[in-house]
Amino acid sequence: MASSTCSFPHDPLANLAKLAAVKALDTAEEFFKLQYFELAIMQAMVAKEFDPDLQGVDHFILAYQIHKAVAEKKDRYHILGFQQVTDYVTIKKQYKELARFVHPDKNSSVAAEGAFKHIQAAWDFLSDPAKKKAYDKSLRSTPQFQGSNVKNTRKRACPKGKTATAGDGLFKKTIKIMRTTAAGQNTCCMRISVCRVA
Repeated sequence: MASSTCSFPHDPLANLAKLAAVKALDTAEEFFKLQYFELAIMQAMVAKEFDPDLQGVDHFILAYQIHKAVAEKKDRYHILGFQQVTDYVTIKKQYKELARFVHPDKNSSVAAEGAFKHIQAAWDFLSDPAKKKAYDKSLRSTPQFQGSNVKNTRKRACPKGKTATAGDGLFKKTIKIMRTTAAGQNTCCMRISVCRVA
């Protein structure tokens, strides 16, 4: 007799989706280690699609996004998830929220420790009034900050990543699974894409 407290439901497709989510998140971690930040984000998003309740997946994505912003040499506001110069109170609130999600004690991703250090460095700089004033003045002269509204985009959809090519050492395989049903019922279909580092 099966236990009612098993970790996966009895539906084979649901089991497969949950296993695929875990595998996709593992793959995202491997992409991160290779500094393929966009692919790590994409793979973590795939994990979330397979299992929206997968523990910590949003926090993994957040840590990857922070590393991506740093790698692209974005300004300190972008690292904290803002599109433009903003006030101290808003920055402090955002920093505290990010720190909760990417602190290594709360986030088990390999990206967490570095992400936490990056947001800490951005906060340390922007919390100094003299440094912030000079920094804001220099940023206001750049086109990307002129005329835009204060906007926190960190939780929005992730940017599109590059496609895998043979030269990247990546392998992608898509599997289509069809579940046969009784006559008159809808057929279930699931596509699983797996990316693997060669």
